[in-house]
Amino acid sequence: MTTPVGGRLPLDAARRVIEARVLTDQVKLFIPGTFDPDTWETTPDIVLWEGPGLLLPDRSPDLTVTVQDGQGTPVGKTGKYRLLTPVDAPIATSEYRVTLTASADADAVGRLWTVGDVERSSAAVVRTTWLSYDTTLNNGS
Repeated sequence: MTTPVGGRLPLDAARRVIEARVLTDQVKLFIPGTFDPDTWETTPDIVLWEGPGLLLPDRSPDLTVTVQDGQGTPVGKTGKYRLLTPVDAPIATSEYRVTLTASADADAVGRLWTVGDVERSSAAVVRTTWLSYDTTLNNGS
């Protein structure tokens, strides 16, 4: 039997299991292209990383208020999400965007999230990145 050095073997085993069985979506981290007003062209997105991940909502659904005319009016337009990626994925910054390129939830594929904060841990088995979902980036939905 191998003796763990500093407790690393159990964490390495946990990482392998999580990467194989939990991180089932395909995620893309990128810096969006920018519009050049001189040439009227948009530079292409800069893809920083593509790989396995998992996106989880971290809030209740947006609240809808019904007013006297019976129409539902959504109150919130943003939401918080957690992105789980392998520990060796790059640390995202606020200039990055996130999209899912493949997922069991077909409706989530192609939607855009913006990066908030990244959690750091000395005993990490996944990297957790906090994201914001903004309906204005996703055609109002």
